[in-house]
Amino acid sequence: MSRLSKCLVVSAFALWVASVGAQPTYPSKPIRLIVPTPAGGPSDTAARAMAKGMSAGLGQEVFVENRPGANAGIGAGAVLTAPPDGYTLLFALASNAGLPHLSKASPYKSLTEFSPIAAIGGNTQCLVVPASVPAKTLQEFAGYAKASAKPLMRGSNNVSEDMVATEVTRALGFTLDRVPYKGAPQMLPDLLEGRIQAAVLPVGASLPHVQAGRLVILGCSTAERIPALATIPTLAESGVAAAPLITAHFVLGPPRMPAEIIDRLAVAVREAAQTAEFKQAMDRLLIVGSARSPAQTQELIQQAEAQYMRFARETGASID
Repeated sequence: MSRLSKCLVVSAFALWVASVGAQPTYPSKPIRLIVPTPAGGPSDTAARAMAKGMSAGLGQEVFVENRPGANAGIGAGAVLTAPPDGYTLLFALASNAGLPHLSKASPYKSLTEFSPIAAIGGNTQCLVVPASVPAKTLQEFAGYAKASAKPLMRGSNNVSEDMVATEVTRALGFTLDRVPYKGAPQMLPDLLEGRIQAAVLPVGASLPHVQAGRLVILGCSTAERIPALATIPTLAESGVAAAPLITAHFVLGPPRMPAEIIDRLAVAVREAAQTAEFKQAMDRLLIVGSARSPAQTQELIQQAEAQYMRFARETGASID
């Protein structure tokens, strides 16, 4: 090799090294956190509290973009096809794990297709009715529904609510006609006015109206009573033997996201979850649970999927 050729090779190598060293440190621009539910609901509130804490830790804005619809499938589908560069993330619900097993329209076959980053506590689901409904217990409501001349209507905006409602109606022997909504904020006006007669809702969405005397919680899908609602029975105490619903919020990325980006984001979520402001927001929503690692998140997703798969297999349920 001539001296000129050697010089050219050395120069090219030096330029390559310089270009590698000049790569911006992640993150170098704002990060979009897609929430597959409408603004104003419990999951949206949790996501915004999380995004604020993550922004402080990452040194870049993490901003929320609401993409509701199709049982949280629209927002998830947008992240599924995004570049795996860490700038588009999904704040998924545990119900996203059930969507492929209850709807042929799901944009993904398994939530495990996404890159797991972290998980925090989820929404506790409770069966609620308007105060105008003559029932204060689940058994009274079952009797009211059975005696009604026409089927009562139940609002729904995701598959976790459908699973809980189906378990209740199967166990107690009555039916409710499903009325779909994009989210809890859209459903609540009809529920409060009695245009629909029941809903399974996150306790954080229903509690203000319960305290105002406009809604009544009949039972919650939990293993034990919620300390802040000690007088409200679990569904099991009311005769519904189904296992409590697995609940969580997952922070996920597109498939094949680099490990170093996943680790950076996982640390940001963990640090955000430890802030006083985030903890206060979760307390208001009655959401419990510390941040989980990527491996723990993947395991929890698999557990949630198994619960929905079992439900679909045993009941033949579908939301299509």
